[in-house]
Amino acid sequence: MSLYKIKKATNCIIESVPAHKILEALGIRKGVNVRVLIRQPFGGPVVIRVGQRDIAVSHEYAKQITVKEVV
Repeated sequence: MSLYKIKKATNCIIESVPAHKILEALGIRKGVNVRVLIRQPFGGPVVIRVGQRDIAVSHEYAKQITVKEVV
């Protein structure tokens, strides 16, 4: 499922990420645990927690990142 479709307050593991250096620099890589904090409406960004940092990911990137929900 794409990161953009995950509900807020959900923990996930990233399964695939587009090859963009900015995402890698922010720590958004395959196998990383993330938590969706906020999903802005109307094509806004998704705010995720990666480790101790909160990162806003654009709608376009969030649609390309696939994740698996951690139960």
